[in-house]
Amino acid sequence: MLIMAEQIQSVLTPYQVLAERNVVPFFAYLAACAATYGLSHLMACRIKNTRPKETDIVADADLIFSVPMYAALSILAILGTTAQWNDGWHSHWFGNEGYCRHFTLLYAAMNLVHVPITIFKRQDTTYKVLMTGHHMLSIGCMLVGLKMDRMYFFAALDGVCEISTFTLTTLFILKEGLIGTNSVISALVTANGIALWFTYLVFRIFLFPFWLYTFFSEAYANPDETFYAISTLERWLFPIANIILLGLSSLWFLQITKGMLKQIKKSGEKSGEKRKKSD
Repeated sequence: MLIMAEQIQSVLTPYQVLAERNVVPFFAYLAACAATYGLSHLMACRIKNTRPKETDIVADADLIFSVPMYAALSILAILGTTAQWNDGWHSHWFGNEGYCRHFTLLYAAMNLVHVPITIFKRQDTTYKVLMTGHHMLSIGCMLVGLKMDRMYFFAALDGVCEISTFTLTTLFILKEGLIGTNSVISALVTANGIALWFTYLVFRIFLFPFWLYTFFSEAYANPDETFYAISTLERWLFPIANIILLGLSSLWFLQITKGMLKQIKKSGEKSGEKRKKSD
């Protein structure tokens, strides 16, 4: 009986460690994200009278919610990748401490909260489907990492792309008039549109191929200790997810480029009209 008890304990221990390390913190992050959205929704209701009648309160709340969320994700991703950058392949594949792990916990929790927000917002159905699919794919990758308690560096390296999402959020806040409408805001919209184009190019179009290069170069250099030491699901889910994200980002980058050029042209026309009036 004693031997059987010891065998059961040896089987249960990894699950106990997993629950202690990731399940409880994940639900803590989930509760914090849900509370943050709740406060954001209250703020959106408070400013409803200052907004146009057709304004979507859920969309306004989403913008308010996204500012602290994407700021925190960007900071954790940058701190995590820089902290582990020179630690070598073992830390990249099997390191399970620090900012990278907390980024993964927050990302999974935040996106789980964001799925129903995406569904309930008034927006194009195609965009809604793409964004929901993007969220579910990303959440799946993060939860696999949290279950296996590894690969956090690669999660955070991907997460650096949220710098562009933060820029996108600030652009929408300016365009939607949540902080007012005047000539200064109009100039900031143009500047932010250019910043969005640049951050999307660097932190998405360039980042995802770099992620694939880093992943497969380390796998090629140490195949038995990296690529073949993880599960088949991890081995292929993470790279395929990055390829899909690169495809989606490329599609959105074209739309961002068109929008930026349109805004620059619009600003140029306004400047020309002001010069004519002054003359």
